[in-house]
Parts: sequence; C-alpha cells; structure tokens
Amino acid sequence: MKILEIRTYRLDEFPAMLFLELQTDSGIVGISENCIGAVTIEAFIHESIAPRLLGQDPTNISLINEKLRNDFIGYSGSSISVRAHSSIDIALWDIFGKTLELPVYRALGGPVRESIETYNTCAGPGYARVSSNIERDRASQLGTNLGDSFEDLNMFLYDQSRLVNELGEMGFRALKVWPFDQAAVDSGGRFIEPEALAAGVQVIKNIRAAAGPEFKIMLEMHSLWSTSVALNIINATKEFDIYWYEDAIRIESSKALQQLRAKTDADLTFGETIGTKFEYQKLLDLKVIDHLMVDPLWAGGISESRKIIDLAHTYGILVSPHDCTGPIGLTAGFNLSLTNPNIEYQEFVRAYYFGWYQEIVDGLPEFRDGKLYPNEEPGLGLKFKSNFFNRSDLRVMISKL
Repeated sequence: MKILEIRTYRLDEFPAMLFLELQTDSGIVGISENCIGAVTIEAFIHESIAPRLLGQDPTNISLINEKLRNDFIGYSGSSISVRAHSSIDIALWDIFGKTLELPVYRALGGPVRESIETYNTCAGPGYARVSSNIERDRASQLGTNLGDSFEDLNMFLYDQSRLVNELGEMGFRALKVWPFDQAAVDSGGRFIEPEALAAGVQVIKNIRAAAGPEFKIMLEMHSLWSTSVALNIINATKEFDIYWYEDAIRIESSKALQQLRAKTDADLTFGETIGTKFEYQKLLDLKVIDHLMVDPLWAGGISESRKIIDLAHTYGILVSPHDCTGPIGLTAGFNLSLTNPNIEYQEFVRAYYFGWYQEIVDGLPEFRDGKLYPNEEPGLGLKFKSNFFNRSDLRVMISKL
C-alpha cells in the first residue's frame, strides 16, 4: 500500500481549522486535522512533508515518524513542523486501524476502561469562528450570538445556576471556566484591578454555590498573567476548592514556574501548548505540576502522545487530553484515554460536540451521562460528512505522487 495523495481542506467559517486526508492506492483514506495557524501548517505539509511522505507505506508509522522528525530546524516544542507531523501521524493511525479492521484503540493494544469521564469546557458555539488564532478578549470569545443552545461562556459569566443545572442533567461532574481573561487583556497581565478580581471571584463563588461541594471546578488562566497576579487570583479563589489552576502563567520560564510552585500549594496543570516528549520531560523534571495536559494535534500525534502519557506515569502525574480544537483531535485523545490507565479526564466542549463537530464529521464517540464511549468502526471511526465537500467556503490543496 502507498500514499498517493495528501489533500488539505480549510473552511472560511472556521479559519483556525485545517482538515486533512491521506489517500492510498488501496482506497483506504486516513483523516486528520489541526487547529491554529491553519494556512501555515497547510503550506508546510505540501512543501516539506509531501516529498517525504508520498509513495510511502502508511502502515510504517514508526519509519515515517522518524523521517519527519528529522527536520533541519523547527522540531521542538509545538512548532509548525511538530503540529504538521501530528496531523500526519493521526491520519496514519486512522489508516492502520482501517487496514486491520480495528478501532484505533484496539490497534493500540486494547482498552483498559470501557469509557472515560469528561469535564465540560465552557466555551460557546461562537468560540471557534473567531480568527485563525484564539483571541482572549471577551467579545471575540463570545462571538456572534448564535442562539440559546450551549452558550456556556455567556452562562458561566452571567447565569451560573442555569449552566450548572444543565451540565448536571447531562451527567457532568466537572467544568472549566475562565472569568479573569478580560482583566488580563485590559492590563497585559501585569496587574488586576480590585473590581475585576472581585467580579471574577463572584463568578466562581456563584458556580460553587450552585454546584455544591462534589462538583469539580477547573480555573483556566490561559497563560495570561504575571506570576504575582496569578498568585493573587489563586489566593482569592482557593476557598472555593478549585480542582486545578490551568496555565496560570506562561510556561517558557522554568524560574517563573518554580517561583509559582514555591508560593502556592494549589493544584497546577500545564502542558497543552508544548510538544514532543523532550519538552514534556523538561517540564516534569521541574516538579512544579500536579496534573498534565497533552494535545495530540500539537504534541506529536498519537505516537508521541502515548510516550508523553507513559512518561508522566513514571513521575506519578495523571494526564488529561486537551480538546477545544476539533472533532478529530477529540477522537484521537479519546482513543488514547481508552488505552492508558494514566488518563484522568478527557476534555470535552458540549457546545462543539453537539454543534459544529456534527457539521464536519460522522462517527464521533458516543457521549452519555458525562462520559464518552467508543464505537467499533475501524480506525478513528470518523468520516467527513458528504456535504463537507460541497460547501461553498471549502478551500482545497492537493499534493500527488
């Protein structure tokens, strides 16, 4: 079997997203995606990856990954090359599973659990339609008012009781919110005005009052804050039993991470924005985290994410695959969640899953009572909807053997 074509797809409606197909001479097609910097990743795939990938046997995943990771520059962190290779790797695993007529999680060795618990990240349906990056100001995050269904970002800011009630009825027992982002945008993260701090704290207080003590609350901080202000926010919200503080500061400075760790015993999580096992080992060696995030779209695909999850296990750190990106990334993380005991949660965005994800693909993992369950379709179990290819805003690039 050989790879004959690489096809990439972009939609004007979702400028942050890149979708991908690897077409083979056997008729088997592997699909994938990436999120943020779509045009740049697309260009790299066709310019740099296509000459090395076309004509290869797609079931030789280890060999292909070795070829692709030997880029002359750029193979560190979650660079364009790493993210492009991540997309290719996920498509290769999709092909491999289809070749074996097995779901990816069975091709990876089989499940250690029948389902994985999710937490709801409280983005709304407009969050993915903003730009080729993810803006942090409130107006951009809310997007255009698209209706009343799953407007979770608006609800966590202004109607916390309704949000918690809706999530509880769907079986969720955990949620993630980010009420302080606008204050960081306003100040550059250097300080927070007392009124803004109080307003964000009130959001958390209202969520805790509505949810009760058993519901887990994760506080997303999007790497927007200086260390001193991050500590101020942590100290102001700790009484509400925050399960973890995510990306409280930027991750690049090991000294800043160690300073933050030294000044708080709050549970901290980092990791979704970095890539390759080498960068994750540097982070784990600092001993500053309590939970770890990994995104298969950004970290190196399914192959590298497996290594990262196993590496975290040796440090006693549980991992949660990231979402809030796209349906294929969610499904890749979910397959990893089924096969590895070191997974804590699968991140989940109900506004996406029941919204635009359904416009792009068929075959998503089944959501039921706060958990995701697999189907038994081979590969990732996904296929692009037939009308995906007829959209008026579809942009296509093709590299052929």
